[in-house]
Amino acid sequence: MNQPPHFVLDAHMHCWDQLSGMIGNQKPVTPLKQGRIRVGEEVMQGMPPTFLDCRATAERVLADWDWVGVAGGVLVQEYMDGEQNDYSLQILAKYPDRFRAYCLPDFFRTDDVADEAIGLIRSGGFCGVKICGGHVEGQVRLDDERLMPMYAYLDEHDLRISLDFAEGEAQVAEFERVLERFPELQVAVGHFGLPTRQGWPAQLRIVHHPRVMMESGGIVWLYRHEGPEFPGALEAIQRARDEVGIEKLMWGSDWPRTMCDFTYAQSLDFVRRTDALNEEEKAAFLGGNAARFYGFPSPEPQRQPIPPITAG
Repeated sequence: MNQPPHFVLDAHMHCWDQLSGMIGNQKPVTPLKQGRIRVGEEVMQGMPPTFLDCRATAERVLADWDWVGVAGGVLVQEYMDGEQNDYSLQILAKYPDRFRAYCLPDFFRTDDVADEAIGLIRSGGFCGVKICGGHVEGQVRLDDERLMPMYAYLDEHDLRISLDFAEGEAQVAEFERVLERFPELQVAVGHFGLPTRQGWPAQLRIVHHPRVMMESGGIVWLYRHEGPEFPGALEAIQRARDEVGIEKLMWGSDWPRTMCDFTYAQSLDFVRRTDALNEEEKAAFLGGNAARFYGFPSPEPQRQPIPPITAG
């Protein structure tokens, strides 16, 4: 099935140079080899086994992007990987037209996190701040008064928040109180609001705020049991479109963790090939909305996927 080219941006992906992370500031995550990691005492596959050195570099994701025709993407950091602020800035300096990046301050040092976040932003390059809701749940409230100077700075300087809520809906009420004080904050809700982890309807409803978006990074993880056609994921995208409008939604892959189950092409092709969205909706979801939200240029001509040798 031949598909017309789309301008595609990946609104949720990760890169790290040296993985050294924590789960909830309690359980260490360390690299082994061949994409394997140790989480606490458990060994698991944390990325494709071809990542022999367990490094998720910019050059590796660029190879995937060029393979399937993706123009660029957004680095959203994660405590699981360890903060990658310096490496993210190196990537931005080397590939400024293809990446945007969020900084990741230490929210567990809550007394100091606002100053740290503002300092990272002032260092230049970052488009905003990442909040890892699942890690801080039960330890730091999103509406903690100590975070308000950070929100005020982001609001004043037209910067963004990448917000992965914890499972369920409890943190949404906390962030609704933040939006009451700063209704013009620009926010990208991650993991499509966790529709299979009790995140809906609250994590979807918050996208009704005028400058709140939602991206689908990790949606193939949430529906991994369905296989690469992902009918439930497509139903969720349709429902979100009907609830908040296609202009509020952005495609993302959650590279490289989701590539433990599926190829990068599969994480994109189920949208490219579906009849559940029309071509105008696909263009908006796959790249147009992210280009507007993050200020990416739309290149002409569009990037074309590289044909596989098996297609001959």
